[in-house]
Amino acid sequence: MGNEIENAVQPDNWYDDLPRPQYASLEQVHAEIPWFKIYKITENIYAIYEPGHFQEVISYLVIGKDKALLIDTGMGMADIKEVIDTLTKLPLVVVNTHSHFDHIGGNHLFSEVHILNHFAALKRLENGLSREQVKPEMIEGSIYPESPVGFNPKEYHIEPCKSVPIESGHIFDLGGMKIEVISTPGHSPDSIMLFCDEEKFIFTGDTFYPATLYAHLTAPDGITSVIEIYRDTMRKIADRFSDYTVYASHNEPIREGSILTAVADAFDAIENSDIIPLIDPEGLKKYQFDGFAIVTK
Repeated sequence: MGNEIENAVQPDNWYDDLPRPQYASLEQVHAEIPWFKIYKITENIYAIYEPGHFQEVISYLVIGKDKALLIDTGMGMADIKEVIDTLTKLPLVVVNTHSHFDHIGGNHLFSEVHILNHFAALKRLENGLSREQVKPEMIEGSIYPESPVGFNPKEYHIEPCKSVPIESGHIFDLGGMKIEVISTPGHSPDSIMLFCDEEKFIFTGDTFYPATLYAHLTAPDGITSVIEIYRDTMRKIADRFSDYTVYASHNEPIREGSILTAVADAFDAIENSDIIPLIDPEGLKKYQFDGFAIVTK
């Protein structure tokens, strides 16, 4: 049948799309640890990219006059703190956009990490994630071309850390720049975005990035995707932030805010059965759009 696909989440040879085109236009900063690629996005913002794993996760460092803010800590396969220490000597605040493994991997390297006040998210940070829990993320073909020096995929796990619960509306005052938290459930119930009204930018976490968006995830601890909530969240975010610059958490960092409206429209198209999905052997449905896709159960 024409609508079959081998894997709705991780396609074969995903690395054939590397390097992503946008990086050629960005200023690259030397990274002492080759696993990371560092890009200077603005005078105050650095993207810390991990292109060697299928997730291609991006963490961000935002530097104010008095403090710096690290948004997510990546895979935890190499030492992101060592990278941060080369970029700023300011007091550092750390926040997770949500508690999925590829955003909390380096949490334990820092004294404390802020996260939305959700019971399961706090538990994940308190307990970490076991080898068994993250084993599916180290399947064959997920790392290319090779692991970081000293990393063993068979021993991969997420260490526990000290968490600090925050609510929607929390403000990180960095000195000369205020970054506000907004709850954005759907991809996960603990998802947040972080935005700056003065400079009109928004860090979208996993609620949006220019790749395959996950609206299908389930977990026994309640960190589960809910597509109806996700759809409502995207419409609210699009209505408020469509003229902001988007800084996304995977693949490529920068998009115009108008993409948020396109994603909200895409969720509506799925709800209205206006688009035919590709279906993989697990029964996951992948809906293709211009510049992104959405996977549902």
